[in-house]
Amino acid sequence: MDTVDKDLEKVSKTLKELPFPTRFAVELCADCNLQCSMCHHDKMVRPKGVMPFELWTRCADEIAKVSPRCEVWFSFCGEPMLEPELLLKMIKYGRDAGLQSISINTNGMYLTEDLDERLLDSGVVRIVFGVDGFTKDTYEKIRVGGEREQIYSTIQRLLKKKAARGGEGPEIIVQFIEMNENKHEMEEFQAFWLEAGATVKTRRMLSWGGQFDTSLDVPDDKRIACPWALTMMHVMWDGRVARCPGDTEAEEGSGNAWHDTLANLWAGLGHYRRHHLAHEFDKLPERCQS
Repeated sequence: MDTVDKDLEKVSKTLKELPFPTRFAVELCADCNLQCSMCHHDKMVRPKGVMPFELWTRCADEIAKVSPRCEVWFSFCGEPMLEPELLLKMIKYGRDAGLQSISINTNGMYLTEDLDERLLDSGVVRIVFGVDGFTKDTYEKIRVGGEREQIYSTIQRLLKKKAARGGEGPEIIVQFIEMNENKHEMEEFQAFWLEAGATVKTRRMLSWGGQFDTSLDVPDDKRIACPWALTMMHVMWDGRVARCPGDTEAEEGSGNAWHDTLANLWAGLGHYRRHHLAHEFDKLPERCQS
């Protein structure tokens, strides 16, 4: 059994039907300041906007009541730091409501120095910076529109401020999505950021529901149920609930968080999860076949 097989088997043993998601993605806004080579964002056709604070309070209150330990992520199809004041306001409300695990996924280009301490004091448990390259050439070919020196300086600055506080504050994670364009830099990337005091996360590139080709090719007889579909719920800025992260246009979702409870909307996606668990992959939408 090779490494991929072992990893899949290990993950598969953890998957089961859940009455409520263990992870919850909040699309604070649908706009982004970068045009990353492995991202579907430039292909989006749905309207872009910013989540109203009232919609967030509705979601946060229910999650805090039903599952306060649920991992809440400000992450999906947009860059949350484009709306820093709203982001900080939402984090505070969520923490006050009783949410125990709030995280941010960001490209980091809009994290200015005046926001550092406020973010470190906000109560988030982790901040993930998408970086994906070590050299200037590789980083800027992948993170199109980003500046390598700026993001490296920003993360190092935040790490130093956290260290000066005795390590108090969120876990700071730098992420490296392995692609043909950058895999030769992975070891150097890891060594640099581990030495700087960050956590390093590496993962394979996603196809985003068949929108991109990836290096991961798992035959049907070794395929497992999708962990994201089984554990994670995604609410877009306008309240629509996507079926999974591959459903970037919410074409296969279960309704809208303005009009129904999250628990009911999660239940409405249950038939997809049951097909996954039964390995009835041919009954899933076409995007799940890639």
